[in-house]
Amino acid sequence: MASPSATDSPEEESTDVPEVTQAETRVAVSRLRAKNTAPGPDGVPGRALVLALKELEPQLRGLFMACLEQGQFPSVWKEGRLVLLKKEGRPADSPSAYRPIVLLDEAGKLFERIIANRLVSHLCREGPDLDDNQFGFCRRRSTIDAITRVWALAEETVSLGGVVLAVSLNISNAFPGVVIGRR
Repeated sequence: MASPSATDSPEEESTDVPEVTQAETRVAVSRLRAKNTAPGPDGVPGRALVLALKELEPQLRGLFMACLEQGQFPSVWKEGRLVLLKKEGRPADSPSAYRPIVLLDEAGKLFERIIANRLVSHLCREGPDLDDNQFGFCRRRSTIDAITRVWALAEETVSLGGVVLAVSLNISNAFPGVVIGRR
């Protein structure tokens, strides 16, 4: 039996990635919440990106395109700077008196925002068969909608003589991993 030739193999799927547009970049930058807050490990505050957008935009778009084409999220964007914020009314010597936050690089946040916007747009445009109980990545659906749905199901179950049990998972200290000892 002859070995399969290149023509016998299935066609490769197109991996063309749409260009990161000027509009996508500008929307992502305009939504920076950290415009006047502390920067991540790279030391670049969000406000600097806002002010220098005109000059930096081509480089940012090129960087984001390279990441998309290679299917990579730079590991440096996954590193953060841990900051402990003191909670009011708690004794300073108590570990629970502090709320940890991790400051990440703005470039990584911009890239994530572009990807998230593309996902939401795709889901709205393509109309995939999402379950009615899917609330994430759906425009005009919020946490309140999810709570209302659960509440209605619970009321219906109780009215029919059933029992309702809710299980909750508290992930209060979840935040991206931080590499200790690096600056």
